[in-house]
Amino acid sequence: MKRKKGSFFSNVLGGDFFSKESVVKQLPFLLYVVFLLMIYISNTYIAEDMKLDLIKTTQILEERRVEYISIRSEITTRTKQSELAAKLKNKGIKETVEPVKKIIIKQK
Repeated sequence: MKRKKGSFFSNVLGGDFFSKESVVKQLPFLLYVVFLLMIYISNTYIAEDMKLDLIKTTQILEERRVEYISIRSEITTRTKQSELAAKLKNKGIKETVEPVKKIIIKQK
C-alpha cells in the first residue's frame, strides 16, 4: 500500500484523515475522551465557583464577628452600674446606699 504524498495537516484539513477505517474504528473512544474532557472542565468551573462562594461567606462571617464584638462591648459599657447611675441621676432616680435585705418567711 502506497502512501499519498502530502503532509499530515493537509490530510486532516482535507478530510482524508477522518475517512480512513482506523480512525472510524476509534471514533467511539475519541468521543468518550471528549466527553471526559468536558466533565473535567465543567468540574473545574464548579470548583472555582464553590471556592469563590466560600471566600465571600468567610468575609461575611468575619464582618459579622467584628460587628458582634463591637456591639457586645458597647452593651457591656452601657450596662455598668456607674454608667446607669449617672444616666438615671438626671431623671431623679438615685442609687440606693442600703444593702439588699433578704425576706425570710417561716413555714408553720
